[in-house]
Amino acid sequence: MKPILRKVSVHGGHSFSVREDILPYLYNHWHYHPEAELTLIRKGRGTRLVGDHMERFADGDLVLLGPNLPHMWRNDADYFQPGSQLHVEAVAIHFHENYWGDAFLQLPEMEPVRLLLQQARRGIRISGSAAKRLSRQMEQMLQASGPQKITGLIALLTAIAATTEKSLLSSLGFVQEYSLQRTDKINEIYHYTFNNFTSPIQIATVAQAVHISPHSFCRYFKTRTSKTYSRFLSELRIGYACRLILENEISIAQVCYSSGFNNLANFNRQFKAITGKTPLQYFKEYAGQTAVLSAWQALP
Repeated sequence: MKPILRKVSVHGGHSFSVREDILPYLYNHWHYHPEAELTLIRKGRGTRLVGDHMERFADGDLVLLGPNLPHMWRNDADYFQPGSQLHVEAVAIHFHENYWGDAFLQLPEMEPVRLLLQQARRGIRISGSAAKRLSRQMEQMLQASGPQKITGLIALLTAIAATTEKSLLSSLGFVQEYSLQRTDKINEIYHYTFNNFTSPIQIATVAQAVHISPHSFCRYFKTRTSKTYSRFLSELRIGYACRLILENEISIAQVCYSSGFNNLANFNRQFKAITGKTPLQYFKEYAGQTAVLSAWQALP
């Protein structure tokens, strides 16, 4: 199965799309589209995949994607449970890079935006105070009309280009080598892994599930994503472990086994390799409350 080419609706009388979504969960398929995309997750949490990059997302997540860059926001499993009361809220802007006309981006004054859109082909995450400020501007875009929409989008992109509070997501190698015709199995691999990562997974098992030989599977996944499947699986499990740690409801040993690891020493080693911190250091940094920390340490 190839990444899904998703058609972005643009209503009559508009040159690009500004949309608010309030849904039970986000569109959870590995997909791409010819439009660039600026997405604000106003409310929601889960795992975000952009090219070969994966990390947790939460309220306030703000990302700019270039055209044809495969991506997926996958909400946590509890969003999909029957009777779940959870929901997500997002604001998304989709636009063609040349919707102003080919000559406009070549103007000297537009060089920062032109360079930004080139960088966005790897995906850009905006953080800190810049994300909060730009999020407010995106909310205002929902009410804008006429020339205000056009100048609003230019102002957003100009501000993103100017801020230092941004980071590139997908690797350069992935963007240079990526071919839509060569990704027919990635969606199947991702979905199998998301549905089974808390249980033991053998490469032979997932390879069989997507109808690839184990030897070809390892080579295929590394070629398409620039990382090994074992690394991808560890990153997914550690991202889930981070969520469990911050929820502060179970012990570190329970976090380990609930995340799909069967060895506490290996869990600690993988956690530090991926986050740069031990599980306890991670909790201290992100929780920051002594009373909560004491309660967490007291768990069996």
